[in-house]
Amino acid sequence: MVEISSKFMSRIPDFRLIPADVKDNGDGTYNVSYTPRDPGVYHVDVIQRNPAKQLYYDHVKGAPVDVVIEAGTDAASSIAYGPGLEPGNLDTFPAEFTIEARDKQGRKMPTGGDPFEVQVMGPTGPVPATVRDNGDGTYHVDYEPTDAGVHDISVTLDGVPIKGSTFHVDIKPGAWPANTSIDKYQFTIVTRDKRNKVKKEGGEKIKVLINRGAVNVDLKDNRDGTYEATYSLPGKGQYQFNVLLNDQDIKGSPFVQTVG
Repeated sequence: MVEISSKFMSRIPDFRLIPADVKDNGDGTYNVSYTPRDPGVYHVDVIQRNPAKQLYYDHVKGAPVDVVIEAGTDAASSIAYGPGLEPGNLDTFPAEFTIEARDKQGRKMPTGGDPFEVQVMGPTGPVPATVRDNGDGTYHVDYEPTDAGVHDISVTLDGVPIKGSTFHVDIKPGAWPANTSIDKYQFTIVTRDKRNKVKKEGGEKIKVLINRGAVNVDLKDNRDGTYEATYSLPGKGQYQFNVLLNDQDIKGSPFVQTVG
């Protein structure tokens, strides 16, 4: 018979008996298994009772023995946190977060080595995720969304979900450089008199022609001697600009703008 009691490192030791499973191998040996409830010192006693007198028993050679059980990582107490689990992520950047391994009492584990698994399911299918053991009880996770929408993130340890898993992260669409372009251009015309002094009032006859008028230009008289030209270009190519004052080209006109 095997008797196991837990003796914790506390001011009042706890001597509760813990069930032990004893399997007879049929060859004179026995396999014994037990599940510690908490970290601490466990008093393991192997005895043989007298069948006729149950109160009488003998200790097996070497018994009893005290076994020190260290705290292990508990999936249900472990947590995950970081920007990759929060709102505000875009599908144009990798997202990252941290797993923190904890024991049953919620205390952070001091070392790594736990086989945490992370699975990310995006709107159109699985998204690869990498887990890096930091060696201090924390694990760095990153994943790179390819689509906008809700991503379901499962974090497990030996198949058991950690606290809060599965996480649901709504990934927003981000701006894509290859599809982003300039919609409007603008420049300012400053009028000057014969003495090269800046004029302080508007009302002059100003025209802006792009490719001889093929492109529409919005011209605004600021009434302070300056004029703002705003325009959009239809695509790639070279565009010739004529800026006219009283139907004559101003200084530097015509000029060319190239859209590549």
